[in-house]
Amino acid sequence: MRIAALYCFSCLIASLSVRTSGAAESTPLPLPSSETALFSMDIGLWRVFLALLILFAVILLIRWSVRRSSKNVGRGEKDKSIEILERKVLGPKQSLLLVRVCGKKVLLHQGKGSFTSLCEIEESEEAPLND
Repeated sequence: MRIAALYCFSCLIASLSVRTSGAAESTPLPLPSSETALFSMDIGLWRVFLALLILFAVILLIRWSVRRSSKNVGRGEKDKSIEILERKVLGPKQSLLLVRVCGKKVLLHQGKGSFTSLCEIEESEEAPLND
């Protein structure tokens, strides 16, 4: 998706920078006077500002669409078969996870890039919370 966004961005920049060659060859450029120079500079600044504003809006639109599409991927509430219920950190690279998988609760140990199943917990075995 990022590659597509970069491609769109480069196409937009290329289209803003390309000028037709036929118009430049057929009409000579007028000599600048002090009044026209100031006026053309103001118009040029406004055109640059408008182009930057449009570019910023396009970037925000692409960012919004990417975030919206990434939130919907794999997040269906009806099809949720794996759910992390609780996580306790034991050390810098170790933790315990209580996970519900297909209706069963499993205690997992996560350490150094691997998971180990420690035990399966039944609903009646749960300890009461001490609040």
